[in-house]
Amino acid sequence: MSKIALYRKYRPVSFDELYGQEHIATTLKNSVATGAFSHAYLFYGPRGTGKTSAARILAKAINCEHNVSGNPDNKCEKCQLINDGKTVDIIEIDAASHTQVDNIREVIIEKASFVPTSLRYKVYIIDEAHMLSKSSFNALLKTLEEPPEHAVFILATTEINKIIPTIQSRCQRFDFRRIDDASMEKRLAYIAKQEKIEIDAKSLEMIVRASEGGFRDAISLLDQANDLAGGKITEAVLASVLGLADFASVEDYVFALVSKETKSALEIFHKALENGYEPGQFYKNSLETLRRLLFASISGVEEVGLSTVTAKMFIEALAKTGTSEILQIIDTFIKTDTAYKYSVLPQLSLEIATTKIALGFEEQADKTKYSSSAVEKQAESSSPQGRLVTGKGNPEAKWQQFLLEVKNKNTSVHAILRVCEPDFKGNEVCLTFPYKFHKERIEDTRNREVVEEMLTKVYGEKYIVKCVLKTGMANEPAVIQKFAGKDDLLDDALEIFGGEVTD
Repeated sequence: MSKIALYRKYRPVSFDELYGQEHIATTLKNSVATGAFSHAYLFYGPRGTGKTSAARILAKAINCEHNVSGNPDNKCEKCQLINDGKTVDIIEIDAASHTQVDNIREVIIEKASFVPTSLRYKVYIIDEAHMLSKSSFNALLKTLEEPPEHAVFILATTEINKIIPTIQSRCQRFDFRRIDDASMEKRLAYIAKQEKIEIDAKSLEMIVRASEGGFRDAISLLDQANDLAGGKITEAVLASVLGLADFASVEDYVFALVSKETKSALEIFHKALENGYEPGQFYKNSLETLRRLLFASISGVEEVGLSTVTAKMFIEALAKTGTSEILQIIDTFIKTDTAYKYSVLPQLSLEIATTKIALGFEEQADKTKYSSSAVEKQAESSSPQGRLVTGKGNPEAKWQQFLLEVKNKNTSVHAILRVCEPDFKGNEVCLTFPYKFHKERIEDTRNREVVEEMLTKVYGEKYIVKCVLKTGMANEPAVIQKFAGKDDLLDDALEIFGGEVTD
């Protein structure tokens, strides 16, 4: 007798065995228990995440004679018929081989009206539903909209965008997610124990990571590794025979990147290549690790569903980096992807990316340092006296901030204050103006109140404002006298054009 593949042997037979899809299992169980299940369902998600298994369990549950809180009991006559494949009332259709409208009419539409022969409900499970042609979808619409009372339709797909909206609107949609590492490790460990397979934690983690969230892929890899290893699976078997990569080197590499240890990162990469790691796979696995690290930095490590070893590494890595730096690294990797595809030396592409990431951190540090220096220098140069410097206890350092606040409050007053020279002495600030016109404008009660209000807001204490005229500037230019009585117009012109009145 031929061997039964492990993924078939351990296929879920109840909602409680839909590991990693508890949100879907609970909803379906409740609907069956209350008898309020739908006539049409759409199961969407990556391959190997339990879509077809869930469809079969649902078919059993609604036909089970003694379901337990919505779960099929797998003991009654109806459940046994379905489990043994001895009923014609559960119709599984591979849409890839029934794409044409004539196939849909023959297999579904024309026969859906016939009552079930041995079950209460006739269930149509359409796998890879996105492969149906548009005409086939249109032919199916009427049946989905007004189905016979004894018919239930379940469509499963990995490409939801190819299911036309009119079909989607007639179905209850359930999104299946990739299985988290912790759930998959637990299930694989159980299967290994049942099958008396020896496998260490590291090898188990390698299989989980290689499966990319697909249960079927993970169980198939475990099955294949067991056949090759003769019941004792090691890292060497997985790496050499199955070509699975050692993710420890990838995680060490990523940890070195976020720790800004460029030399160490390159050494880890080169050692991995020496051990037979293909550069493209190393790149892909590194990007996947960075993606998970990004999610962990946003949602928390416990929310990503990591294995114990990986979770510890992520916690240590996030203690040394943040979301913005992880995004910077990912951005460099994505740009490397294009270069890698056309490179005659793929190894070089990743080496360049590693170096660029290190340089990017250095440049960012230099820019931050430069920006701090630039702010201080600008504060000094922006003062009319050229002596405004930053420092604790120096009120003149906030003058530019004060001017900005005044501008937001009153642009006319701001235009005049830009040409004055402030001098702070105790609780008094002396404003020296080049022309009498400017001095008198600020001495105006309304404008003085604006100045005093903004001084209090910026400096946190009240200042007495004193306005004086610069020595030798007692007389106003003719243009000032010409515009006497038109102060707002002149101020607006000065503010808009950024100028000042001259002789």
